[in-house]
Amino acid sequence: MNAIQRNRLAMFMAVKNVFGTYPAELSLIKALEGFIVKFNELIAQIEAVHQIQQGNTTGARQLKLKEEAEMIEATVKLAATMYVYAQVNDMPDLQAKCAVSASQMERMSDQKVKATCLNVYHEAITLGDVLSDYGQTVEDVTQLKKEIDDFSAIIASPRSAIVTRSQATKELDCLMREANDLLRDKIDKLMELLKTKEPKVYNTYLAARVIVDLRAGIKVVEEE
Repeated sequence: MNAIQRNRLAMFMAVKNVFGTYPAELSLIKALEGFIVKFNELIAQIEAVHQIQQGNTTGARQLKLKEEAEMIEATVKLAATMYVYAQVNDMPDLQAKCAVSASQMERMSDQKVKATCLNVYHEAITLGDVLSDYGQTVEDVTQLKKEIDDFSAIIASPRSAIVTRSQATKELDCLMREANDLLRDKIDKLMELLKTKEPKVYNTYLAARVIVDLRAGIKVVEEE
């Protein structure tokens, strides 16, 4: 990864952090949701390909394990909350669906653990905000969906099958261009709608979209 790519990746990560910090505010623009999911998927792919480019043959595997662990942790917390809720409200079917543990899921295949986590997520969406009294917020449910999306990007993408460093270098360039185009052509345009409604979110996003030249310490607006 060259200096330009490192700077651009730093900007991508800053933008991803904004998306993770303000999910409620960003949900005001429904069309943004799909674009943000796609952007997060691209970042996960970029990180996996970068590991291969560095010659770290176990990098992609380590990244998958990291994303899986984060997804399982978020699922277990939410499932435990719903399990108690189901007990209190005499809902045996829901109780059965939420009887999951980290040790169980760690032994599942990729697709099965993803399906299990999605089931818990969908049950939580159905319940709505009633879980707030039990310590789980709407933001926690949204965070679980993000973890599932990140894990899905790694296990579903054929790009994860790249095996040589030369291929990884070419793929990295394509992925970065795709992520950059997604920001410039779609997300940037929709974020303008928050300029008045959510100025804090808009300005934070704008700041994240500035690339810092790590070699000279010069800030450059990405569009330029």
